[in-house]
Amino acid sequence: MFFQIIGVFLLALVEIWLAIPIGLIWGLDPWLVILLVIGGTLVGVGIIILLAERVRSGSNRWLDKNRTGDATLSLSALFAQIISALQERLHSGRLYKVWLKYGIIGLGILSPVLTSAPIAAFLGVMLSADRLKLFIWISAGVAVWTTGLTLAMYFGLILLGI
Repeated sequence: MFFQIIGVFLLALVEIWLAIPIGLIWGLDPWLVILLVIGGTLVGVGIIILLAERVRSGSNRWLDKNRTGDATLSLSALFAQIISALQERLHSGRLYKVWLKYGIIGLGILSPVLTSAPIAAFLGVMLSADRLKLFIWISAGVAVWTTGLTLAMYFGLILLGI
């Protein structure tokens, strides 16, 4: 049982849609699965928020330093072009549309359904969202969706006789 608990927690670091059914199939109590998935996801989100802030501030320094307009293809100029392309790509996805329409609350609540909480955390930091508010709203979204999905899957497995 110890390895199952660790396994569900580690899966939740990346994706709740995978951790919930595996935890239930392994025979863990649904309330334990809810706690493990929420805990694992929020640890992953916290790590992403801390790392993404460093990436964002570092990439902004690189971009400011390398926007000289000359055609030299140094490693730093190549890195600056890659970061610019990533920032442009962030502004065209589904989560960005949610960000524009609903702000940080919508991003946090809808992130577990649209992509995953860690990806939403990364996007939020790249869009200069307040990190504490981002973490709070993603936590609320993860708690609501994890509880709902776990209970729905648990009762679905009971109805199917699995």
